[in-house]
Amino acid sequence: MRQGKGVLRSRLFLPWLALAAFCALWMWFVPTFEVVPFHLVWVGFALAYGFEAWDLLPTVLAAVGVSVITGAILVYRASTGHVAWAETTEILLMLMLAGLVVWHVQRREAALTMAGALADRAAQSSARRLRLARLTSHEMRTPLTIAQSYVEMTLDGQEHTDVRERLEVVHDELRRLARASDRLLRMIQLSDLLERMPVDVDALLRETAHRWASVADRHWMVDSDAGTVTLSAERIRGCLDTLIENAVRYTHKDDTVRLAASTNAGSLWLCVADAGRGFDAALAAAVNARQPHIAHLPPVAGDLDLSQTGLGIALVQEIVESRGGRVLVGRSHEGGALVLLILPMDTGTAGTVGGAPVTAELPGVVFDADKWATLSPDPMPAVRFSS
Repeated sequence: MRQGKGVLRSRLFLPWLALAAFCALWMWFVPTFEVVPFHLVWVGFALAYGFEAWDLLPTVLAAVGVSVITGAILVYRASTGHVAWAETTEILLMLMLAGLVVWHVQRREAALTMAGALADRAAQSSARRLRLARLTSHEMRTPLTIAQSYVEMTLDGQEHTDVRERLEVVHDELRRLARASDRLLRMIQLSDLLERMPVDVDALLRETAHRWASVADRHWMVDSDAGTVTLSAERIRGCLDTLIENAVRYTHKDDTVRLAASTNAGSLWLCVADAGRGFDAALAAAVNARQPHIAHLPPVAGDLDLSQTGLGIALVQEIVESRGGRVLVGRSHEGGALVLLILPMDTGTAGTVGGAPVTAELPGVVFDADKWATLSPDPMPAVRFSS
């Protein structure tokens, strides 16, 4: 149980004692009106203790002491005929009421203590998972990089066709393992609680495109005018990396991959579009209908590489929707896949588009068909408003 607040450090304990002393004097010097100050003492106790729990022992001693003093005055007034003897039953009743107040507040404090301990434990567990993921990913990535380098060096000097084919298979498998390591780290980063802070979204998208341009020979485009938004940079970077990885996988050299961001009536719109083969119709329907992530997988996965299913976008969708946002997918102007993340910037903000109110499923999440048209040649998907 959480320790109550010390009476010497309390802001309300001494004022309540002062109120009790004043009411006791009122009861003594103003006969026939004893019941009013008597009840004020215990009303003040219930209010003060409800706002600020005190240490149990001084609380009990003070309550009993005040009850004895005010009760003695009430009994004396009853003996002199100023009040009815029936009023003296209030002495025990008010003390019992004070005991119930103390009991309920102590239960609340115990529940808050348990909730705080569970939250601390969850935060510590999250930090341990993140450290373990980073360590594991690093320990996997380092030998994989070395192995890839040796295979590439061997390939460069290899003239035998059959040996080259075997080495290329090994090289491809090593690349798959490296991608799996990166995905593992991103999945844990995305699921952990991260600090929100003002982030220059435009700079973040430019940095992301520059980082991917060094490993993927694509035509990278950045179209962003979102400015500075309060969010978790690591989580947004992880979501973008997951979507860009899919875009790179399904495009070829010199194909376009476009990153876009803008604000719209209290929402942040983040978009990843490419010139690849686009989404499977069933996967697109599942994402836009907000179906559970398991619905994004094929009926029988078998030995299918999960990186080629909807598992990555399902993770992004789960993270975005858990924070009051939405994920929509469709066809981009480049002819490939379009993934749009709509994130609320200010919960409770009602927006307008062109002076007209917009319909939002959640506060701060707006769906603007005209803005969608700047991203896709197809109509905006039908938005499901139930959770």
